[in-house]
Parts: sequence; C-alpha cells; structure tokens
Amino acid sequence: MKRLYILIALAVALAVANASVFVYYQLNLTLTASQPAVYFVAGNNAGQPDVMYGAGNTIDVTIDSAGAQAWITVHPTYQKTYYKDVLRIVNQDSQAYTVWLIIDDAINVGVNLTSAKLYVKDVNGNPVNTVDLSQTTSTPIQIGQISGRATWRIDLEFQITGYGAKGSPSQAPKLSDTSASLRLVYSPSSETPP
Repeated sequence: MKRLYILIALAVALAVANASVFVYYQLNLTLTASQPAVYFVAGNNAGQPDVMYGAGNTIDVTIDSAGAQAWITVHPTYQKTYYKDVLRIVNQDSQAYTVWLIIDDAINVGVNLTSAKLYVKDVNGNPVNTVDLSQTTSTPIQIGQISGRATWRIDLEFQITGYGAKGSPSQAPKLSDTSASLRLVYSPSSETPP
C-alpha cells in the first residue's frame, strides 16, 4: 500500500510539473495602408532598342501598377554589354530611407558568362554602390541611404566570353543560367532587416 501511495504521489508531482498555464490578454491591432514611399519607375533607356539581332528587340522593363515590382529583360552579347539607366528607384517622401538588396537567386557565372553586375547610381551618374549578381545573399546588402525626394538609377553590366573557337557571329552566346531574383528593402531605420 505504501508503494501505491508513493507511485500516486510521484504521478501527481509529474503531472503538476508538466502542466501548462496560459493567460490571455486582449490586444487590438489596426492596419492603415499607405502608398509606398520608395518605388520603381522605368529608366530612360527602358523600351529602347537592344543589341539583339533582329528588328523590334528592346530593353524590356515592366513595372506593376504600384511600382513595387519590376521585371527587366536584356539581351547581352559577346564581351562587355553595359545597360545604362534601365530602371529607377524613386523616393517620393521627404525623409531619407536606407535601402538594401537581397539576392534570392543569383545568376551563375561560368562557361561563357564571366560577370554580372548591378550598379546603383544617382541620377547624375555618381556611384552609390555595386552589387555582384552572381552571389546569393543570406543577409541584405546595404546599398545606401536615398535622400528625400531623390532618385537612383540602375545600370547593368554583363561580361560574356566565347569569342574565337568558342563563339560565332552567327549564333548567340550559350549561357547556363539567365535569370536572377532580387528584393529591394527600404526602411527609415538603418537597422539591418530580418
């Protein structure tokens, strides 16, 4: 009988030690949507003729109606191809914002594509930062602080080998990976985003 009491006491002690208690407090949350402070617009060379062989080939830039998402298609060829002012980042607010880029899916450089870079410049062409599009980033890359009412431009540069025995003027360079996925992040704070 003594053993039974000890087992019951032990079971009760374990049940109390493993019991969880939850207390609920009321918290009210209100969302008020606002227009974006920083957004994308097409650069001056968006829609202009590209170097791709054939009529009607252009530097394609598409931006959603909110200016919060952009798609760019370019057609680089052998050696260095530089695309100037294809996209712009506009701060319509009077306060400055810190801007970062996150590269979720990088362009793989390798056989023919040896370099892929994104240049951020102010509208006068002064460098703000350079991003290597071949490096996936687990943490955001701080680009800089865009001043109130300021605009930055995006330039792209690609280096493609394949000349001589590897290339031909009658065919485009062979590339193994032709896309990248990036996210622009901005905040009035300089604290690194999660």
